[in-house]
Amino acid sequence: MFKHLIAVLAIVLAGTAPALAKRVALVIGNGAYEHTIALPNPANDAEVMAGKLRGLGFDVVSGMDQSYTDMRRTVMEFAKKAYGADIALLFYAGHGMQIAGQNLLIPVDAKIEDETSIDFETISVDFIMRQMSKDVKVQMVFLDACRDNPLARTLARRMGPSRSGAVGTGLAEIKVQETGGEGSVIAFSTSPGDVALDGEGSNSPFTSALIRHIDTPNASIQTVMTRVTGDVYDATEKRQRPWVNASLIGEVFLNKQSDAGSQQVASLGDTAKTAPQAVQPAASSAATQSTIAWEREKLVWNTVKESDTIADYEAYLSAYPEGTFKNFARNAIKRLQDGTQVAARNSSANDATTTAGVASSATALPDPQKAVPGTAETEASIGWNRTARREVQTRLNLSGNNVGRPDGAFGPKTRAGITAWQTQNGLVPSGYFTAAQYVLLTSQTETQYAAYVAEVNRKRAAAAAAKKTRSSTTRTNTATTHNHQNTRQRQQNNNNGGNTAGAAFMGGVVGGIIGGAIGSRY
Repeated sequence: MFKHLIAVLAIVLAGTAPALAKRVALVIGNGAYEHTIALPNPANDAEVMAGKLRGLGFDVVSGMDQSYTDMRRTVMEFAKKAYGADIALLFYAGHGMQIAGQNLLIPVDAKIEDETSIDFETISVDFIMRQMSKDVKVQMVFLDACRDNPLARTLARRMGPSRSGAVGTGLAEIKVQETGGEGSVIAFSTSPGDVALDGEGSNSPFTSALIRHIDTPNASIQTVMTRVTGDVYDATEKRQRPWVNASLIGEVFLNKQSDAGSQQVASLGDTAKTAPQAVQPAASSAATQSTIAWEREKLVWNTVKESDTIADYEAYLSAYPEGTFKNFARNAIKRLQDGTQVAARNSSANDATTTAGVASSATALPDPQKAVPGTAETEASIGWNRTARREVQTRLNLSGNNVGRPDGAFGPKTRAGITAWQTQNGLVPSGYFTAAQYVLLTSQTETQYAAYVAEVNRKRAAAAAAKKTRSSTTRTNTATTHNHQNTRQRQQNNNNGGNTAGAAFMGGVVGGIIGGAIGSRY
C-alpha cells in the first residue's frame, strides 16, 4: 500500500497527473504545398509549439503538412476533446487567405482554381472557432498565416474585376464573439490585411517570440502577448506588428508557479484578483535547461524506484541531496531497513552497502544525457539555424538513413530518418534530437562528412576554374574575331579604292573614244 502511495505521488510530481484545468490545443503547421510556394518554417513552428503546450498541461492534437482530408479529420478529433474544456487553443502556421472578410486556412493539396475551391479545398477559421465555443471557458487563437500567398492572387484574377476586390491581402480582423465563457484571446502574426514574414531561421519571427514567452512563469497571457508584439516589432525592424484582440474577464496564467521550485498548472481562478508578484521573465535558454535537468532527475528517480534497493536510493540522495524526491527516498530507505517490506533482491545489496558500494551504484545509473528522450524543446534548445539543420540532414543521409535533399526543413521524412537512426543506436525513437544525440551523430559521421565537404569544395573549385577558363576563352575568341574583322575591312577598303581609280581611268578612256567617234560623225 505504501509503495503504491509512493508511485502515485511520484506520478503527481512528475507532472503526469490530471491537470487542474482541462486544456486542449489544436496545432497545425502546413508548409509542403504542392501547387504554390512551399514554406520552410510552419512544420518546425508547429512542432515546437506542440511541445511547449504539452509542457503546459495541454492535451495537444497536432498535424503537419496536412491535406484537406487530414485537416478535417484533425479538427474533428480536436472538437471532440475540446468540448467542456477550460481552455481551448488553436495554433496554425502556413498559408491563409481572406475572402470577403472570411479567413481561410489552406491545406497543402489546395489548388484554388476558382470560387468553388473556397468551399471544397479550404478550412474556415470560423468553422474551427465554432468547435472551440461548446461549453469552453477561454478560447485562444494564434494564427501565423499571413504570408504572401500566390493562390489568392490567382483566384482574384479568375474572379474578374467586379468580384476580385473580395480577395484580401493577409487575414481579416476576427471579432470576438460572446460565448458565455470567460473570454477570448485572438492573435495574428501581423496586423489585419498585412503580410507577415516567414523569417530566416527555423521558426518565423512571430512563433519564435511566442515560444520564447508563452511559458514565462507567473506571466498572464495578456503580458505574454505584449512581450511577443515587442519582440516581433524589433526583430523585423518595425516591418511587422502582431495584432491581438483580447476580451477576458480577468488575467489567465498558463504557467502559474507558487514558488521558484515547484510548478502548478494555473486554474482559471488565477485572475487579476490575485496579488501581483515581482517575477522576472525567465530566459528561454534557462527555461530549457531547467526542463532538461528535471527530465534527468525524473529518469534517475524512475530507475531507482524500479530497483527499490537501499543502495540505489542512497545513490539518488548522493546525486540529488535536495532533489524533488529526497523525502520519498529517505522513507523508502527506512522502510527497507526496518524490514517492513523485505525482498530477496535486496539481500545482497544490503550486505554490500558501503560507501564504495554507494559510489558504484551511482555510477551504474543510466547516463541521463543520453537516455533522456528527445522532444521538440530539447531539439530547439540546441539552437540550430537553417545551415546547421542542412548539415544534420546530410549526416543522417551519410549514416544510411535517407531523408532526401538537405533543405533545412525537418518534415515527416526527416523525422522518420531521425527515428530510424535513434532505433539503430538503442535510443528512444522520438524523432527529435537531444544535444547528446547530436554529438553522437556527429562523431559517427565525422569521417564521411569530412570527405563529403572535401568533395563539395573540390566540385566548387572545379566549377569556378571551368567558368574562369570559359570566360578567358570567350574574351580571346572575341578579340581574335575582332582582329579578323578589322583585317578584312582594311583589305576590302584597299581593294575598293583600287577598283574605283581603275574604273575612273577606264571610264575616261572609253568616254574619250566614244566622244571622238561621235564628233567625227556629226
